[in-house]
Amino acid sequence: MKRFALATFVLTASAVGVGYAAYPEEAAQYVAVAAKAGLRVWDNIEANPVPILLALGTFLGTVLYHKVRGKSLRESLEVAATRVTVVSAALQDASERETPVVRRAKARATRTQLMSDLIGLQNRHRKLPDEILKLEKELCYTEQALDEAEAKLTEKEKAHEQAAAKLDAIRKEKLAADAEIAAIETEMKKLAEVA
Repeated sequence: MKRFALATFVLTASAVGVGYAAYPEEAAQYVAVAAKAGLRVWDNIEANPVPILLALGTFLGTVLYHKVRGKSLRESLEVAATRVTVVSAALQDASERETPVVRRAKARATRTQLMSDLIGLQNRHRKLPDEILKLEKELCYTEQALDEAEAKLTEKEKAHEQAAAKLDAIRKEKLAADAEIAAIETEMKKLAEVA
């Protein structure tokens, strides 16, 4: 494969070189057209880089994923660069090649596993009514505790409102007393000045 790629590259490069040597003007025109096309492609990439970046990111992500899974770099690149399809025919061939002994063994293993699962589910099913009853009782107790807590909260809120009302009344009384004391003191000063 490497030799084929190298031979293709060498033949292409030599064909381009011979063409340039034989027809320099036409080769210059082709190079100019190719350069224009390359610039146009580059301008399109600069205008909207998301698809290219997404493709490169997906490719690199796939390579890294397979590298982390333990494949070599070459295998990772091969998987990322090629589309892999799953062939189901090989699986059918493998099942057809099973001997009757293997089929019976698989059937016995499946039956044993199903019986084990059934017994486990039946045991769990027998215990469920007791657990439901226990959880229903617990739910009743927690509802009762919640009701009691709500009643206490209501009492505490009323007590808080009463304390706040008393505090407001006392503050108003203090303000009135402060104003009255200030008025009496000013009257006393006036009387002291008169006498």
